[in-house]
Amino acid sequence: MEAKERIRETLRLFYLAQETGDEKLFLKVWHPDARRFGFGSNDELYIFATEAILANQLHGIRKTQEENPDFSVTCLIKRIKQIDVQKDNLIASATVEWQMLSMGQCVGVHYTYFHFVNTENEWVIVNVTDRSKDM
Repeated sequence: MEAKERIRETLRLFYLAQETGDEKLFLKVWHPDARRFGFGSNDELYIFATEAILANQLHGIRKTQEENPDFSVTCLIKRIKQIDVQKDNLIASATVEWQMLSMGQCVGVHYTYFHFVNTENEWVIVNVTDRSKDM
């Protein structure tokens, strides 16, 4: 499998982990020292390390799913604008436009910039910068 296909697979697993609340899968696609930078609807910058990423993105979804078994979250990738792999095949980036759907209703559009490193022939996320817009 070539680098761009592996990166697409990492992205697929990243969004699947968010939908299912699968912490093990989520950690598989993140470097342990990764950071998430973002701007929420209030336009204030936040920065999360791995534990805060889990708490902010996964645990809230999983808790809601446990409290309401009918609750569902879907991450719909509208388009992957670009995947850029450097010639040495060690670093890469991708730009993704996606929507989060809760119970089938759009709750926000996201523009996310990913940075990856290739470790042991696996592409993992080292940095994410996200801009969300509420619908």
